[in-house]
Parts: sequence; C-alpha cells; structure tokens
Amino acid sequence: MAFVMQLICQGETLANRNSRFPFDDPLTETSVNQLRQLKECVGPFSKVWTAPDLPARQTTSALGLCGESVAELAEPGYGRWAGIPIKKVIEQEHGAFQCWLSGDAPPGGENIVQVMARTGRWLSLRVAERGCQCAIVSSTVIRAIVIQLLDAPASSFQLLDIQPLSMTQLSSNGKRWHLSCLGRRMAV
Repeated sequence: MAFVMQLICQGETLANRNSRFPFDDPLTETSVNQLRQLKECVGPFSKVWTAPDLPARQTTSALGLCGESVAELAEPGYGRWAGIPIKKVIEQEHGAFQCWLSGDAPPGGENIVQVMARTGRWLSLRVAERGCQCAIVSSTVIRAIVIQLLDAPASSFQLLDIQPLSMTQLSSNGKRWHLSCLGRRMAV
C-alpha cells in the first residue's frame, strides 16, 4: 500500500513580489484570493502539517485547513540578509552571495545542508504513516526535501524552481519516500 505526502507550496509573499530575502512576510492579496478559489480542490488529508512561518499559516487557513505547526518545516534563517533586497545583497556582498548559491549559510543564517537535515529527519518519521498527508511550506523547504530525498549535492538546490501554489507529491511504500510529482501548479 502506498502512502502519500503532498507538499503544498505556500502562496506568493511580499518578499517574493519584491525580490528580497524572506522575513516572515505576509501573503500578497492576489495569492490570498487564489487560495480561496483553490479551497475546494485540496484534500481530504489524514494529517496536515504547516511551517510555523506566517505565509504557511496564512496559506493553510485560506485553504480551509487546520494544520499542526512543525518547527522542522520552517523557512531557513537568512541571518542579516532577512528582509533585504536580493539585488542589494549581490551588490554589497557578492562573494558571500555566490557562496550562498553553492549551499553556504548567509551571514548569521542557516545553510542548505542544515535545512536538508532537519526536514529529512521530520520526513523520515512520516514514512509509514497511512493515508494522504499534507505539509504546507515554502518553496525553499520543498527544494531541500527533494534534494535530500534524491541524495543530490547541496549545490543542486538552486537548480530547482518551485512556484507558489504548486504541489509536489511523494509516495511511500512504508520504508522510503519516492518523488512522484514535482511542482505541479494547483488549478481550480
């Protein structure tokens, strides 16, 4: 029997819209309206988890779901880059930004290997749970889960593009997870 985990990418945030590093930004109004239209297209789920961050909680609520907040699913810490426009970071800290693209931590933040480890530990605890499960998280967390699941190098993290309001699906045989769908756009 296959068990399913749907990873729903939270809606677009003001940080996405303004090309800056996240800092617990709210969803855009457009995204909230899209989520309300998608409400009837998701679920039912045997269990729902959500990242503790504001945009994941807003996405969960707008979809009419109740989820358990899980610290391991949080957006990575971006250290002193949190809330700063990406263009400004590139201009002022080009070397550190290039290292971040390769998987290093931003100054005072969390590196991708750390994100992969914490999300991987959480996911491994769900491998034998029955039913269709759901986790509502950021695109960064989905990319970390997929890279860890495929045992790909951390440097490949930047090569995945997960859009807001997309769904990535994992299936399990009770022993390990398999990627069955990556970044499918949810539609009404």
